[in-house]
Amino acid sequence: MKFIADVMLGRLAKRLRLMGFDVLYDRKLNDNEIIRLSLEQDRTILTRDRALVERPLATDHLLIQSDNVQEQLTQLLACFSSPPHTIHFTRCSECNKLLVPISKEDAKDIVPRYVYEKNDEFLQCLECGRIYWKGTHVRRLTILAEKK
Repeated sequence: MKFIADVMLGRLAKRLRLMGFDVLYDRKLNDNEIIRLSLEQDRTILTRDRALVERPLATDHLLIQSDNVQEQLTQLLACFSSPPHTIHFTRCSECNKLLVPISKEDAKDIVPRYVYEKNDEFLQCLECGRIYWKGTHVRRLTILAEKK
């Protein structure tokens, strides 16, 4: 599944990316650009904007009901995920690029000391340079996904 999220759903986009979903998100995109990219790239539009989903070309969409990001995630997983959803942890939460494993030694001077000591596996986004590890946020997302 590939998604495109509107400006109101940045927090949801980040969480979905951490779960391994391909989510295009750019605060600068207007409704016309969102619809165009949705059609060109075969992406489902995620939005809270009723006017956007009423547009004739915005047929592949999910109107998100809640302001709460946990409820948003629950709604989306109920609609698009075969239970239980596995957390893939393969995408950068910031730029949506795929993550690659790096050695623990390579992460040593980049991550906080406590994180380095408590984790053996690290991932890096080659696009923006961010480092990832399976912290409590991944465990919380896994628990939520397993409930679906």
